[in-house]
Amino acid sequence: MFYRVARYASKLTLPLVIALGGVGCGSRPAATAADEAAIRAQANSWFKAIEAKDLERTLSFYADNAEYLSSNRPAATTAAERRALWVQDYALPGFESQESSDQIEVARSGDLAYQTGKYELTLLDSNGKAVKSSGKWVVVWKKQQDGSWKAIVDIDNPNG
Repeated sequence: MFYRVARYASKLTLPLVIALGGVGCGSRPAATAADEAAIRAQANSWFKAIEAKDLERTLSFYADNAEYLSSNRPAATTAAERRALWVQDYALPGFESQESSDQIEVARSGDLAYQTGKYELTLLDSNGKAVKSSGKWVVVWKKQQDGSWKAIVDIDNPNG
């Protein structure tokens, strides 16, 4: 009898391994990969809005209750406060910001994610000369009821 059970079990082993596939082997659920792609697309659209200094589009990536934590400025926790900071930024002489993404990590729950990246900022000094600085940022994304992703925390700070 033991022989028959062992023989039967060995016939199940290969299909079971194939069926379980990458469980526990570092594979990513399809939903997580799709969410990561959606966030990347959303972020790339946000980068283009910033590059174009499109205020309304820039603000559209924030959830209603989002916090914008920009370096050396008070936390912006309301839509009006976020708007005021971006209006200030876009009014700076020569303002140009190039953004790039380094990493996106989606929680297994599929409802939160974080993204890190870098920026290079160009402004004009009092003599009209372009001055560049660089920094890094973190955005925490939250999946909305409609399945879209919105920023709930946006943090940036300069290097050095």
